[in-house]
Amino acid sequence: MLQLIATSTPERRNRPGFVRYGVSAIAVASVLAAVPALAQTAPTPAPQDDDETQVEEVVVTGIRGSLQNSQTIKRNAEVFVDSISAQDIGALPDRSVSEALQRVPGVAIDRFTAGVDPDHFAVEGSGVVVRGLTFVRSEFNGRDAFTANNGRALGFADVPSELLAGVDVFKNQSADLIEGGIAGTVNLRTRVPFDQSRDVLSASAEYSYGDLAEELTPTYSILGSKRWDTEYGEFGLLANFVDSQLKSRSDGQQISNFSLRTNLGPTPVYFPRGASFRSTDFDRTRTGYAAAGQWRSPDHTMIATAQFLRSEATQDTTEHAVEIATDNVTSNGDSRPVFGTTFEFGDDGVFTNGTITGPTGWRDDQQGGRDNRTPSFGLQSNNQRRDARSENITTDYGFNFKWTPTDRLKFNFDIQRVESTVQVLDATLWASTYQNASIQLRGDDAPIVTFLPPSENGTVTQCPATPPTPDTDCPRYFNAPNDNFSNPFNSFVRNNMDHAEDSEGELTAVRLDGEYTFDEDSWLDSVRFGYRRAEREQTTRFSAYNWGVISEQWGGGGPVWLSDSADGVPEPGPGLPGTAGQVVGSQFETFAFDNFYRGQIPVPTGNQPRLFYNQNIIDNYDAYSQFGLLVGDEWRARLGTNGCPQNWVPLAQRCDVVPGSLYRLNEINPIQEQNDAFYGMLRYAGELSSGVRLSGNVGVRYTTTDRQAQGYLAFPRATFSSEAECAATPPGQTATPFCRLVSPVDRAAARAFANGAITEDTAEFTYDYLLPSFNLRAELDGGKVFRFGYSRAITPPDIGLTRNYFNVNLSANELDIVNGRPTGRFAVGNPRLKPIMADSFDASFEWYYGNPGSFTFSLFYKTLSDVITNGTERQTFTNNGATFDAVVTTPVNSEKDATVQGFEVAWQHTLDDLLPPYLAGFGFNANYTYIDSEGVPQSTLSNTDPDVAAGRVANIDTSLLPLQNLSEHTANLAGFYEHGPVAVRLAYAWRSEFLITPRDVIVPFAPIMNESTGQLDASAFYSVTDQVKVGMQAVNLTNEVTRTSQVLNNDLLTVGRSWFMNDRRFTFIVRATF
Repeated sequence: MLQLIATSTPERRNRPGFVRYGVSAIAVASVLAAVPALAQTAPTPAPQDDDETQVEEVVVTGIRGSLQNSQTIKRNAEVFVDSISAQDIGALPDRSVSEALQRVPGVAIDRFTAGVDPDHFAVEGSGVVVRGLTFVRSEFNGRDAFTANNGRALGFADVPSELLAGVDVFKNQSADLIEGGIAGTVNLRTRVPFDQSRDVLSASAEYSYGDLAEELTPTYSILGSKRWDTEYGEFGLLANFVDSQLKSRSDGQQISNFSLRTNLGPTPVYFPRGASFRSTDFDRTRTGYAAAGQWRSPDHTMIATAQFLRSEATQDTTEHAVEIATDNVTSNGDSRPVFGTTFEFGDDGVFTNGTITGPTGWRDDQQGGRDNRTPSFGLQSNNQRRDARSENITTDYGFNFKWTPTDRLKFNFDIQRVESTVQVLDATLWASTYQNASIQLRGDDAPIVTFLPPSENGTVTQCPATPPTPDTDCPRYFNAPNDNFSNPFNSFVRNNMDHAEDSEGELTAVRLDGEYTFDEDSWLDSVRFGYRRAEREQTTRFSAYNWGVISEQWGGGGPVWLSDSADGVPEPGPGLPGTAGQVVGSQFETFAFDNFYRGQIPVPTGNQPRLFYNQNIIDNYDAYSQFGLLVGDEWRARLGTNGCPQNWVPLAQRCDVVPGSLYRLNEINPIQEQNDAFYGMLRYAGELSSGVRLSGNVGVRYTTTDRQAQGYLAFPRATFSSEAECAATPPGQTATPFCRLVSPVDRAAARAFANGAITEDTAEFTYDYLLPSFNLRAELDGGKVFRFGYSRAITPPDIGLTRNYFNVNLSANELDIVNGRPTGRFAVGNPRLKPIMADSFDASFEWYYGNPGSFTFSLFYKTLSDVITNGTERQTFTNNGATFDAVVTTPVNSEKDATVQGFEVAWQHTLDDLLPPYLAGFGFNANYTYIDSEGVPQSTLSNTDPDVAAGRVANIDTSLLPLQNLSEHTANLAGFYEHGPVAVRLAYAWRSEFLITPRDVIVPFAPIMNESTGQLDASAFYSVTDQVKVGMQAVNLTNEVTRTSQVLNNDLLTVGRSWFMNDRRFTFIVRATF
């Protein structure tokens, strides 16, 4: 259950710096004395003297006590902070750190694996947003914490919640806080021995079940803690281990690539180019180890704490998807109604119902004497099997020493070492079919999609000639007896794609603080000062997504069908089916999408399961690679005229790969950063003659960072047709796109340009900032508190955005042809990015009227400058005497400011005074946050750009959109019943629509919104004895559907894009503490 724990210092709990309230310890003790249930939670890694500042902490054994402690925290903190604590050892109130955080006012989570890729859903929360912003700093025990991927923060989903004593959310800054979180700082606290007043042994066993995955998975944890009191001081040791597994599933349906079209008449209308659906299985394992040792001197003037934490997170993902290849649909003549039918549109000109088809374009097997199988109409569709495995390991070592040589002088020394590794292997195999798509939109509900064959009654529609001529033979696709999509005759192997990451990062930080306390009769409470140095090195090895063709309709005499045999040798006659070697379809199996979407919508493939690759690609990567090479070699020669592969090859076999690795030089990006920070902070406390009690702090922090990024400028090594190949196009055949669309002069220039040249480059950048802060707290009689805070803060750019690489490419694909010349389209990093800076103003009124019982109202306003946006423009590149254009997207610091403003309101109350005694135990806590923002525009292509004019690329004015991941409204409501051994909680979290990404990763690169979403969770526990508790937790009881939509124009007209459904999860729990 959600629980807020009061400690000796709520605003600095478990941080390695000094810890004190802004009011006296006596005042704090008097507040805590009112709390009825006493136990313990984590002190700071280096606690203060017991007789001066440390107050015995309160471990709440019930929900009511947690509400009371919530009030204590808010009432006495110097800064705005909320906390969540494990009610029992080894158990946060929710199933994950992210899901627990969403209960905090102003905090929300998103559920996609990557913000720019809204096609891939995450069952567990994947990102934390504080007051509408993602610029959140993550910490372990008040120290740096990160995952060595392209970001700076820790992946909260990677940390077993069972390791944590609690989580603190700091919403504004003071000078002694480490900079980096303009939205807030999330501090994960692990336990230390002195948390427990006695020896403790605690264990738990859990089993989770997801109703889509339909599998039980276990979680086990154990914690042991022991203390010794000797003549040399007090000693303590603690060890904690957890192994957590979860299998889950999500199903999704999507409508693809809406754009404004004029090919249906004089009035422009919006209609799509296809549809897709997918089912994804997740298998996640988290293993955590934690240990801590503590020593306190006999006179309590010194305390030392050593801590160790290791988190190992592995996630395996398997996805089966049927997806219209909308890029091919566009280049082959674009989508249109099936012949003899029409589309239906709403009053806004947006498609609502119809059956879509399109021409298939050049079909190399339709030339005389060939296979004559590829249909002339039908949307090319991909049956994708994708497997991925990610392994994230974070290891944290920390040592803290506090010394109090006098009653007024204190020193703190802290040192930390973090090591993080990320390994990812992600691979997909596409098989292709041809089908039409019947789409019926139903507003907010998931659409009805039916994939139909492109032929009827055995005859392909629009057969070009009767009787057929040698070069216009009627295709044999889907003709009897092969009129079923489960038949290998109707599918071919199209392409493979693999991707890998092998990154590591390490950080060493040293911190020294001092504090001097003034006389008690002075308004000046104390002065605090300190210095910190952090050195971070990170090497990101992040390959391109290595998409490559294996066989296709437009070359090699036609594709390699699953009914063919393949021995890796092209047949003597072009386009003839392979007759030697293994049957290609032997590597495929049908997949029927059982229980898709819980049966709430029909499976789009009906009673004809599609064929998918039949092996787990990650477990059998070598076999996957050999199969891809075999089919590619069957289709055409593996190498092009420049000696580099023209078909797909595994990552390690690409040209210019560093020997013994999977990566090219431009895919390896080392970055070093050194940060130095100094701060000074004056703390004050006193009482006015009117009886108003004031406390707070004023300070300034100076920070400077040196960044060095090594990288490369890499030009492509493309395989373009030779002049001899262009001239050898047989009569009646259409030349390749390169030969057909480029003049001889430009063809020669393209070959010269694409020579694979690589130039090494090192970028250096330094920035420094002065960060002032001021916090004021005023307490009146009657439990009323007013609070005000101002602070300036910065958030450095993500590591991935600062990578120093320029990977130029050049494509002869028709999608990228501008004015008859090849062009490039790629994204690059920017090692000279500045941090985002924010000036924040916070104010609150808080009324504490009961025990428990409170009503709080907070206002906040932030002005953001140097906001990082995507800048997109067409640039010119020259290499080897040849010059071509490229559409380049790069992160930049905007010259325009953004603002975020809003308010939070929270109310917590028990209903005992309204209900008869026999109904005692009911209560609730609720909060609501309103956020308004004004964003900054992203630089993008002008409206006159050919890609924009052709409708291939969206061009939305992103200044009209909210900031990314910002919901205007978020709300939480939790009701509970607690009486005797029974405790029950129902908790509902909701957030309004928000922008997932201003630029999707696939065409038409449009902004994608997440529509409003809410989720109901529940828990019920029964205490069998004082030591043993049993219970159940349920997640997603309302079977919430996550909906996204595509923004169509500057009027912010939207249309549904995807509908995702995931498991309802149930966990059965036994916990024991002795």
